[in-house]
Amino acid sequence: MPTDLPSSLTDEWQLLGTRSGSTSVLVASITAETTLYEPVDEPATAAIGAGDIPVRSLFAVDLSISPSLSTIGITPDAALSKAAPKAKSQFVDTVADDGLTVEETRDVLEFEGPNGAAGKWYVLDTSYAVEPDRTPDDVDRIAAEANVAVWPTAESYGVAGGVLPLESVADRADDSVDGLVLDVNPERDRETITTLIQTVDLDGADATETDAVPGDEVPDEATAPDGPSDADA
Repeated sequence: MPTDLPSSLTDEWQLLGTRSGSTSVLVASITAETTLYEPVDEPATAAIGAGDIPVRSLFAVDLSISPSLSTIGITPDAALSKAAPKAKSQFVDTVADDGLTVEETRDVLEFEGPNGAAGKWYVLDTSYAVEPDRTPDDVDRIAAEANVAVWPTAESYGVAGGVLPLESVADRADDSVDGLVLDVNPERDRETITTLIQTVDLDGADATETDAVPGDEVPDEATAPDGPSDADA
């Protein structure tokens, strides 16, 4: 069942589809249903991707853990150090077939989830494959960024984030390109991703906005908020 968008985003974003996958953490098997969202009024240039995921998109993940962590005597917060990098890796695997390649982890940040629990926020440098039939021969990928936040819930983990472009095809092309100019606005897109992460309900209760990572503190290519971890996992 798709995860509902927070009401503050429903006017500008809509359901794109869902993806399912599975992995394991410690002795538990995890099934993840990823719900993808796309902008309602995105220009047609957003469809330049070689896969099905737009270069500007949001996602939320519904995790099902079997047996439950409480059954095996583990609390979600105690296992976060194992679960968070697994969740990040599963996101990377989910989007790999859609042309989004993770180049490296730029930052790993500590943040406060929508339920007040401490979580991890991954900022990933990525490249986005573009459709060769719609773009110049000299451009096959554009720079993008992915954000993946993971936090403990009562019985599982919340996972949410998004992808945003850092450049357009027109920025990379040797010659002028008509109709392929993306609206590149990383600060705005990071604020939207922050809104999703702070307000999405993945805990079976109404999430409320917290001081997780304020939109004006979401890291860009040169800066990051106070308190990031240097760990890559």
